[in-house]
Parts: sequence; C-alpha cells; structure tokens
Amino acid sequence: MRRYSYGKPIAWGPLVLIAALITAVVGIDCAMKPYVSSIVSYEAKNFAVATVDTAVQDELKTKNIDYNDFVTVSRDADGKVQSISSNVEKQNTLQVELTQAVQNVVQKKMCTSVGIPMGTLSGSPILHGRGPCVPLKVTFSGSVQAKLQSFFDSAGINQTRHRLILHVTVGLYTYLIGKDANQQITVDVPVAETVIVGPVPSVALQQAVKAG
Repeated sequence: MRRYSYGKPIAWGPLVLIAALITAVVGIDCAMKPYVSSIVSYEAKNFAVATVDTAVQDELKTKNIDYNDFVTVSRDADGKVQSISSNVEKQNTLQVELTQAVQNVVQKKMCTSVGIPMGTLSGSPILHGRGPCVPLKVTFSGSVQAKLQSFFDSAGINQTRHRLILHVTVGLYTYLIGKDANQQITVDVPVAETVIVGPVPSVALQQAVKAG
C-alpha cells in the first residue's frame, strides 16, 4: 500500500489576522480621507490668507493711503449726500501695485512646508494639536489675480460704512502623505474705509459700487 506524504497544514490564524489588519487599515484610510482633505484645505487656506494679508498690509505701510484720495463724497448746501464718485485712475494704480506686491511674496514662498500634528489628522478632539507633525507641502500655482472692490453696509442710524476691499485669488497645490490636490483660494483684504454720516441715496450707492 502506498503512503502519501502531506505537507504541513496551512496556518490560517496568521493569514486571517493579516487580512483583518489590511481590511482595518483600508477602512480607516477610507473613513479618514474626507476629514484629512478638509484639514489640508483648511491649513492651506490659512497659509494663503496669512501670506496675502501680510503682503498687502506691508505694501500699504509704505504708502500714505487715505480714503479721500480714492473716493469723493459730494454734499449739497444742507450737508446731504448727493453723490459718491471714485477716482478710477488712482484705484487702478493701487490695484496694480498691490497685486504686484502679492505676486512678489508668492514667488518667494513658491513652495512651503506646513506642519500638521498627527493628532489633528486623526480626527480625535482629545488628540487635536498633539503628536509629531506631518509635513504638508504647499505650492502657489499660476498668477495672482486681484481686484479692488467697493462694499457698503450700515454703521448705525443714518450712517453708512464704505470699504475698499482687495479681492485676491491665488491657486494652491497641496501634497500630504501621498495625497495631492489643487484649489483656488480667495482672500479679501481691507484697504481703506470711512463712515458716511447722513442718508445716502440708493442711486449714489449703485453708482459707487459700479465704479469701484
């Protein structure tokens, strides 16, 4: 009678454990992807906002910016507001200068690393801000686009606040532990403002917004 020799029995225990670990890792990765993406987007936006705001404010410090140089509020003999007119030439010049200032800073910080604590990436409120930092690579992409715009809002009874805001758009490329993304970030930076006392005709507001 022949005797058949069989190999050693397969150790199913370790294989099952490995499969379970792989499944768990994949599951955790899938569950964390949306959260990690939101954290990356949030940190990248904070970096972009700080960079743009600092660039604009530093440039404004070198200039003697006065609201009245860019906007003229005309009143009648009784002091009532008749019109709000913009000095388009000066506003355009300032817009170009501020845009160039932002572009110069962006070029110097073309590629930057921002550290995000691993505890923050875990999504746990208890671990938020804790643990070693994972480097988030942030790269500015494309050219800076900016436009000086007018905004009006109420500042109290018969008072209207008029603000000149530089609306800046920059492109960002981010990379974190094998995940990359592109996004557009918009930043609004205050340039000048004043409070207009007295009722302001709606026509004057519409003309000022259109001109600005």
